[in-house]
Amino acid sequence: MKRGTSVTDYWEARAGLILNLRQLGITDPEILRAFETVPHEKFVPEDFGEYAYRESSLPLECGQSITAPGLLAQLLVPLAPQGTNKVLEVGTGSGYSAALLSRMARRVFSIEKYRVLASSAQTRWQAQGYTNIIGLNEDGLPGLEQQAPFERILLTGSVGEVPEDLVEQLADGGIAVMAVGSPSERQAILRIERADDSFIETETGTVRLPPLSPGRARGL
Repeated sequence: MKRGTSVTDYWEARAGLILNLRQLGITDPEILRAFETVPHEKFVPEDFGEYAYRESSLPLECGQSITAPGLLAQLLVPLAPQGTNKVLEVGTGSGYSAALLSRMARRVFSIEKYRVLASSAQTRWQAQGYTNIIGLNEDGLPGLEQQAPFERILLTGSVGEVPEDLVEQLADGGIAVMAVGSPSERQAILRIERADDSFIETETGTVRLPPLSPGRARGL
């Protein structure tokens, strides 16, 4: 904890986050409860703990960054992970998004390209007692065929086009959420639902996330 920042300060900041999420129109009790119970300050570099609940990105190892909680919530709402059995996350980053997912889903598989990030996230999950997250250090865009199908798939960075091989790993009725578009512009948040062999795409908003590519897995 950064000197001068108390546990009470963090609780108050987390309460402020929940208020902000409600003002953004996020009302689902399970999503709000996940943000309320997962301590974001435990997933940011120690020197930036006091900024954990501000709506701004924060630096992370390997030249990556942590996306603001409100932005992450915009991806979780259309994903609707509540009560699901198996979720795949591409881009572990700090491990915060996987921790949120783990409060709503039975099991979370989280893939991270950078070994340092994958290892740090694993340490954070263990320290906080998250036992239903399986972290992997590899390229996540091909998915995880040996564990497919997944009820939910979340991409934490943007892609230029929908990765078809990854979406094929959805279970019937499953949902994938991703930001699709140029990294230099705002991207469309796509919700892709599988119905038998068909895929229904719905745009739920716009966002701007750094690219998630085979060479650079970027997490939240």
